[in-house]
Amino acid sequence: MRDNIKNTVNRRQFTKAAGLTGALGVASVAGCIGGGSDRGGDKFKFGVVTSLSGDLRFGGEVTRRGYDLWKKTINENGGIEVDGSSYEVELTYADAKSDPSTGADAASQMITSEKVDAVLGPYSSNVTLAVAPIMEKNRTPHISGSAESPRIWEEQYKHTFGTVPTVTLIAQQAAEELLALDPSAESVYVSGVNGPFSKATASAMRDAAENKGVEVLAYDLNPADTDWTSVVSSAKSEDPDLHFHGGHIGSHVSLLKAADQLNYDPNGFFCHYGVNTSDFKEGLGGSASGTFGATVWLPSIERTGGKLFGSAADYAKAARDEFDQSPDYTQAASSAAGIVYQQALEELGAAPPLSDSEQSKLVSILEDIEVQTFYGDVTFETEGQFYHNNTTTTPLPVQLQGDDNEAVVVGSSSSASEADYPVSE
Repeated sequence: MRDNIKNTVNRRQFTKAAGLTGALGVASVAGCIGGGSDRGGDKFKFGVVTSLSGDLRFGGEVTRRGYDLWKKTINENGGIEVDGSSYEVELTYADAKSDPSTGADAASQMITSEKVDAVLGPYSSNVTLAVAPIMEKNRTPHISGSAESPRIWEEQYKHTFGTVPTVTLIAQQAAEELLALDPSAESVYVSGVNGPFSKATASAMRDAAENKGVEVLAYDLNPADTDWTSVVSSAKSEDPDLHFHGGHIGSHVSLLKAADQLNYDPNGFFCHYGVNTSDFKEGLGGSASGTFGATVWLPSIERTGGKLFGSAADYAKAARDEFDQSPDYTQAASSAAGIVYQQALEELGAAPPLSDSEQSKLVSILEDIEVQTFYGDVTFETEGQFYHNNTTTTPLPVQLQGDDNEAVVVGSSSSASEADYPVSE
C-alpha cells in the first residue's frame, strides 16, 4: 500500500438539490418525468434514499453532496453514453428521516411511484438494512456510497452493493495501528452507540485491542440519545490509556464535549468516522484537534484516477468549488457509486427507461465490474462474508493536527506524519 496507495491489498485478504415534499420527502432535482419501462423520457432516473433530517442528517447531507456532485459533473460532460447517444442523469430524493421504517417506506414509494432505473443508497447502515430487502423484492439495482455494517454483506443481498469497505475492516486495522503508538497502550475503554454500524465499529475496536493483548476496561454500548456525560464519568473512573468510540458524528461530538467538561483526558480518542468533516470540527470548535480517526480516502493520497474526475485532488477541488468545504471519504465513495453506475450502464448499452430484464442484466454487470475512479479501483466481492462489498480500499489512520487538518499517521504511508501522542501532554 504505503506511499502510492492504489488498492494494493488483495480484496480477498482484506477480505443540492430540490426541497423536500410529501410525507416521505420525495423530491426530484430535475423534475419528475414519469415511471418505469412505461415512464418515457430521455434521462436515466436514479432514486436516492438518505437521511436529510433527524440525528443522521449530517451524514445524510454528506452522501447527498456526493451524489449531487456526480450528477452535476456527468451532465456537464454530456451524460451517460449509450450506443452513440447520450443521456443525462436525474436524481429523485426521499428523506429517510434517520429512521429505518421510514427509509423502507420511502424506498417502496421510490420504486412504485417514481419508477426509477436504479437506486443510490442511504447514509447509515440501519437504514440500508431496511432498504435492501425492498430492493431485493423489487429486483432493483442499489449501490450504497456509505453503509459499512458487516451485517449488510452477510445477508448476501443480490441487488445491493457498497463502495465503502465494511467497518469491520476499517476500524480494526486502524485501531491496531494506533495501539502500537509509543508508548504502547496497556488499557482501552470502548464506548459506542447500540446500532448496526456503531456496534460493529465498537466491536472491531475491541477485537483490535484483544488481538494486541491490550486490556479492555469496558465495552459500553448506549442508545443514540444517551447522556454521554454519564459514559464519560464511568470512563474517567477507569483511567484508560486510550478511548475508542463507535458512532456517528453527533455522538462523537457529544462524547468529546462531555470529556472536555469533565476534564477526562486519556492519551487519545479514536472516533473512526467523520473526524475530518466540517460538522465534526465545527461541532467541537477548538477542541477537535488531536482526535484520531480512520478513512479510506483523502485528497492528498494518490489513487488510480479514471472516469469523470481525473484524480483525488481534482475531485476535492470540484467539491470545494461546489460546496465550499472539503470532501470526506463518504462523499467521495458516494460520487464513486455514481461512476460505477455510469460504467455499468455504458456496458449494458440500453437506453432509459430500463425494463425489468435490463435491470437484472445491470446487476449482473455490477457483479463483475472493475472501475478505475479518483476514489480508487472499485470491484465487488461475489462470495463470502463481504458479498457485494468493495473491500479493495485500504484504511488510513488519521489525526487532526495543526489547524485541524487531517494527517495520515503511524505506518500507513511512507509520507505519514508523526502522531501527536500522547495527546494530553
